[in-house]
Amino acid sequence: MTDLQQSVDWTAELSSRRLKFRQLLDDAGCNVGLVFGCDGHAQHFRYLTNFVPVLGDCWLLAAGDLRCFLTFQWQIVEAIGRSGIDKWDAAFNLVPLVVDALKKARPKRVGLAGMERMPVPAWRALVEGLPGTELVDLSPSLAMLRRRKSPLEIDRLRAAARLTDAMLDAARTSTREGVSESELAAQLSTIPLASGGRCAFETTVVSGTEQPVPIRMPTARRIGRGDTVMIDLGAEVEGYQADATRTFVVGSPSAAQQKVWSVVIAAYEAAVELARPGVPCRDLHRAAAKVIEAAGYQVAHRIGHGIGLATSYEWPSLDTEESPLEPGVTICIEPGVYTPGAGNMKLEDDVLITDTGCEMLTRSDRGLELRA
Repeated sequence: MTDLQQSVDWTAELSSRRLKFRQLLDDAGCNVGLVFGCDGHAQHFRYLTNFVPVLGDCWLLAAGDLRCFLTFQWQIVEAIGRSGIDKWDAAFNLVPLVVDALKKARPKRVGLAGMERMPVPAWRALVEGLPGTELVDLSPSLAMLRRRKSPLEIDRLRAAARLTDAMLDAARTSTREGVSESELAAQLSTIPLASGGRCAFETTVVSGTEQPVPIRMPTARRIGRGDTVMIDLGAEVEGYQADATRTFVVGSPSAAQQKVWSVVIAAYEAAVELARPGVPCRDLHRAAAKVIEAAGYQVAHRIGHGIGLATSYEWPSLDTEESPLEPGVTICIEPGVYTPGAGNMKLEDDVLITDTGCEMLTRSDRGLELRA
């Protein structure tokens, strides 16, 4: 895709999103919209601007024209180019600037998204600075807009999945005796960076068999023969994040490793079988959990969650969400069993729900044994 075509695609995409956001405001009787984002939790802001700062808070004010505010001014030129919004301001103490701009807009009702992540001092400044103005929580409504991914979003998620597969393929060839967890994680993390993307989150490598934990940061521990090696990683392309896991055994798997892996595969297949429109999200978790518990193991975490502008924070959480899956929803499915003797064993793939079933976005070899 050319830079020009990419720009045209984003212009149309952002225009559509902003029109829908304006409709949400109108439906809620709000004449002004305000969107807040902070480090790691700026998905609503990014959805409407195609930009998120590397550090600090961000605010979007929709009062006729769009205006944005950042903690730091370093990225304003980039932000203008990515968003198509001309008005950007920055201040280290950002809240007074936002409150002053809101006062000038003279709002009667403000539709506010991101309130669940807003610091208490910022909330108090809004309430005290706008006496008589009603603040309406629009986070759930805006989150609904983000559930079903657009063709552009699906294109970016497919690209992120391809990069993630490249990371997993490299993991399969690079996992060997003597390499440390941190060395392996560092090597894999360069792959999306070299391709113009980034890591969706810190690459995780957990090795060994006797001290299983669902997740931890890589250590200086060196991988040895007989080890189980679980690698959880993901690439990000233009904000869209993949999330996948592979598990390897260095050498021939033991009977304990083979037994646990067979349970993980069965749980994975049970969940994938249900990944289709109309199936309640929780049914995927229940099906996989049933397999794990029937084999005598505990379910250590949810069986999956959404992917998009986030991974773990993206809707839905498969263990609690009762709404049905719909075409355009993107999720990961990640059953795991963690037990002494076998170590960390998890299999995770990214899935797009289609009109008739699902499409596997990540496709790297799922085999347990490493090729010599």
